Amino acid sequence: QVPIFDGSAREWVMAINQSGTKDAVDNNGETCEKLAPYLHEPVYVMRNDSFIAAFPHGEVNITYGIHFPKAKISFLIIIDRQWFSCNLSDKSCYADQISPCRTFCIYEEVEELRRSGLIKGGSVDTAIICSTSRGWLNPPLRFGDEPCRHKVLDFIGDMSLLAQDGSQGVVVAHLIAYKGGHSLHAEFVRRLLG
Repeated sequence: QVPIFDGSAREWVMAINQSGTKDAVDNNGETCEKLAPYLHEPVYVMRNDSFIAAFPHGEVNITYGIHFPKAKISFLIIIDRQWFSCNLSDKSCYADQISPCRTFCIYEEVEELRRSGLIKGGSVDTAIICSTSRGWLNPPLRFGDEPCRHKVLDFIGDMSLLAQDGSQGVVVAHLIAYKGGHSLHAEFVRRLLG
């Protein structure tokens, strides 16, 4: 995983945009065609009530849902259930709507891990933090559904494990995930690799 900065990929996108990109070339200096893995039949993985499914489609569409029922304060919903959809064929979608989204955590869960000596790093500068009793501890959010969008960012990053022999990694399909995470994302990539 790349260095965390503010918990998003925004700094990386800005640095790449500033330095520019070039077409990949082979050993003979010839431009390599960007290879996009296409899906030809539905694929899915499930674990309890979490799943990832992919369906053949002409573009990369991602629909992602999360559910954090603990992140509610009586009538005030902090995270709870969120959904986000995007079409990555839109060049600005990743840069503008996904890359700025920071990782997040539930304060009470992190504090328990910290007391056990399991977490050494991380701070209010590297994540957005939600308390189940006090709400967001370091607002403002960049988007109302920033936690869900960050899960899309995680998913795209984990899909890069699929990149082989010049492939872009993210499969061209309609990808639908609900309550995924790094472990389920990796299992999905293994399923795609057969």
